[in-house]
Amino acid sequence: MADNSRPLLAALDRGESLPASWYTDPAITEREIAHVFRKSWNYVGPLSQLNAVGDYITGYAGRVPVAVVRNEKGLAGFVNVCRHRRHEVLKGRGNARSLQCGYHAWTYDLEGGLKRVPRSASEPNFNLADFPLLPIRAETLGPFVFVNLDADAPSAKSLYGPVLDLIAASGVDLDALVHYSREEWQSGANWKTMLENYLECYHCAVAHPGFNAAIDVRPDVYTLKTHGHFSSQSGQVRPAALEGKSKIELYDVAGAVTQSQYHFLWPNVTININPGFPNLSIDVWTPNGPNATNGFSEQFFGPGVSEDFAKSLVAFNKQVAAEDDALTDSVQRGLLGGIPDTGRFLTNSEHLVIHFQRMIVEAVSSSS
Repeated sequence: MADNSRPLLAALDRGESLPASWYTDPAITEREIAHVFRKSWNYVGPLSQLNAVGDYITGYAGRVPVAVVRNEKGLAGFVNVCRHRRHEVLKGRGNARSLQCGYHAWTYDLEGGLKRVPRSASEPNFNLADFPLLPIRAETLGPFVFVNLDADAPSAKSLYGPVLDLIAASGVDLDALVHYSREEWQSGANWKTMLENYLECYHCAVAHPGFNAAIDVRPDVYTLKTHGHFSSQSGQVRPAALEGKSKIELYDVAGAVTQSQYHFLWPNVTININPGFPNLSIDVWTPNGPNATNGFSEQFFGPGVSEDFAKSLVAFNKQVAAEDDALTDSVQRGLLGGIPDTGRFLTNSEHLVIHFQRMIVEAVSSSS
């Protein structure tokens, strides 16, 4: 891998894409799990669901079950795996006075310490203190909670912090957002295939009639910028949409938010803001083998949103997602065929994709 990285990076600089095998080979996916997801910040949920002592949320980081718990000292992250038979301790999201595994009732306190094990009193050389839940890093980025298995990774704030200022400039008050919904989904494409589609709007005028009617996607006004470990796209609402003169039926785009923003946080989190009433959605994209992706979407709104607006914007987002799924599923079938082995980017329109692929090569080729 390390020996092959230099020619791959040189090819990316010329506008050539990664070879098809990088999207279909299980060995590549396994290296991504180890070198990307287990060394990066993984979004697990909103801070608003961790207000009270005992509140918890669960998720995954590079296939590792993880949990974040609010205890008397603050937020604590753990590998959500019992030290006994490695059953997951917590499920979903909720509140608990203690953390009890549902397999054999090994019970931990909110700081991860093992406090009770049935029948352990008669077990020789068994010490509860030897088997706490394994701690991991848990940090907040504004109102969002992330975890990282890598103890040496830079902080989430140092990597992504400036995105909070960009979001604030859109008219969205992050601290006022209210969690509206969470929905899991599956797709038949590689996770990179899906994110590379997200990272360019070259296809928007062709494949997204509703989005194109709402947002001005012309290349001279729709901006795409890289910021190290995150990248951003921004567009203005079309005047015809504001005036209700669009030829395509849209949700109500008139409101406090006049600028659309679409942010990508390495390696697999996207944050979306659409014009209209204050809104924000988060999507998380996780590999399910090389040829499928699992994910979830969370929707947030400013206080006082009408149910009509909420439903119409969620439907708008789902329509765009369905259009994207049709594209990326087709791309994945082309990649599985393996001919041609590489594609050719337009470097002025797809530079965010190239930046993403460079980060993949550099991470996966790492020998550490």
